Amino acid sequence: MSLDKSLHSSPRRPSDGTLASIPNPQSHPVGDSTAVDLTALDDKIVKDVDDVVVPEDKSDDETSPTPPPVASQRMKWILLFIFSLAFFIDVLSYSAFFVLTRGIAVDLNISFEMQSWIITSYAVTFAAFLLFWGRVSDLYSATYVFTYGFLALGILNLIISFLPEKYSFLVIRALAGIAGAGLIPSSYRLIAHVFAPHELAKAYTLYGMTGGISNVMGVILAGFIEYIPNGGQMIAWRWFFRIVAIIVIPFSLLSLRLVPLQHGGLAAGSSRWKRLDVGGAFLALAAIIMLILGLTLGASHGWRTAGFLVPFLLSFILFPTFFVYEAYLGEERAMLPAKTWRLPNFALFIVFSLQIYPWWGVNFLGLIETWMSIYHERAIVAAVRTLPEGLVALVISALLTMVPILVARPRWTVATGQLFGVVGYILMTRPTSLVGKDYWRFIFPGMLLGSAGNMAAFIGTNVAIMTSVPAEMSGVTGAVLQVGLQLGATIGFATQAGLLTVNEGGLSNPENLRASFYFQLGWCALFLIMFLVFYRPSKAQAASTADAAEQARPMAH
Repeated sequence: MSLDKSLHSSPRRPSDGTLASIPNPQSHPVGDSTAVDLTALDDKIVKDVDDVVVPEDKSDDETSPTPPPVASQRMKWILLFIFSLAFFIDVLSYSAFFVLTRGIAVDLNISFEMQSWIITSYAVTFAAFLLFWGRVSDLYSATYVFTYGFLALGILNLIISFLPEKYSFLVIRALAGIAGAGLIPSSYRLIAHVFAPHELAKAYTLYGMTGGISNVMGVILAGFIEYIPNGGQMIAWRWFFRIVAIIVIPFSLLSLRLVPLQHGGLAAGSSRWKRLDVGGAFLALAAIIMLILGLTLGASHGWRTAGFLVPFLLSFILFPTFFVYEAYLGEERAMLPAKTWRLPNFALFIVFSLQIYPWWGVNFLGLIETWMSIYHERAIVAAVRTLPEGLVALVISALLTMVPILVARPRWTVATGQLFGVVGYILMTRPTSLVGKDYWRFIFPGMLLGSAGNMAAFIGTNVAIMTSVPAEMSGVTGAVLQVGLQLGATIGFATQAGLLTVNEGGLSNPENLRASFYFQLGWCALFLIMFLVFYRPSKAQAASTADAAEQARPMAH
């Protein structure tokens, strides 16, 4: 018998897992010159078949994450640029309105009491839907959330630019907030998907600095847009929305082609729907909306009115209900499982994030409004006066990118930054005039020191949170961070609005603006003390420090 035939008659493992019968080699003639020791050969084949390890099919494994795609370094940074651009537009969509609000109110006949809704109509839905989109990004696909959300944001901005009356403007702005809310948590998830673990600190630093820079540069861009002449459909604020649409729509179409497909951590089926946690998403949505609604109405109509008391008190019922409900669902099904809060310093950083955006927002809104309405300066002049905050934030961002070990030690980066933030507000409470010599003696150095420190604290907080969680939780974790930032901004603006009416005269009385600055100063100091007392370094951060030092070494040459 030939070797070929003997191999064809070798054992086969049938579908039931048993071994097929082995032919008897003794039946071959002894004189056959092609005969071989088939007993030994069959034994070897059986052994080889038994030793084969068949890979398990993990397509239905609920815990297997999607492996990162193999992407070139160039493509990684192109994708990071697209994610950062989306973040920039998100933040710009409310920071620019420190300047644009007045023109919109006049053009659309929005009363003074309703003017806060020009900003809040976007902010309330933006903050409310962050957790929901974060959960969808983690379970389904962050790619679809980002790409279609980005495209929807561009289209909605284009529609807003042509709207002729206030109610449709506020409604479409709210829808734009829903679309914009999907961009940040999905970006966090996609960054974790695209970049290798040792690259994440740098990627999150660059991504985080985009939000801070947009927050402080929005007023500058809006000030320049105010120079666009003509009225009606050609008025300046309409061109803001058109410019945003011109930028966003092409890049959103590009993202449809470039952003890699990322699947959620669960296979398709009912288990993924159950873990979406619709009940928890609804409770979080209602709680956030009630809190922001109450604070906004309180600032506009008074703190003793039903418009403030009813939603505000409801939010104090809904927030505890949300956390109890999440604990009841358990770790597997909860949108925000209890284990998240047990991550080292996670809760501390989320609480700390409440005062980051208000640091910029409170002084921007108060100073720009005063320069424009009391000192009668043009929007661009008032905006340029705040330019030191944007420039120094850019310098600090570049420094933290080039020296990553500073970000890897968040205790000292955040604490030092917050200390500078306190010093900044101390200086800004001192002047008797906001222009002339007092501007250069107090306001200018206060902006430089304070904005530099706040930017360092912002980036340190962002990187510390996002590098402490597994990739499959990055979407919802990034959403929680953004909820903290947005709620803090709302609390800061509402408190300032109340303090600006403590004494008669509103903004014309400098004591009112000073009172709002004193509140922000005390808030920053309180959070600095709290951070120093409760912060606990973790082993993961020690390892991150070592990695950052290794990354920094080549840059020093």
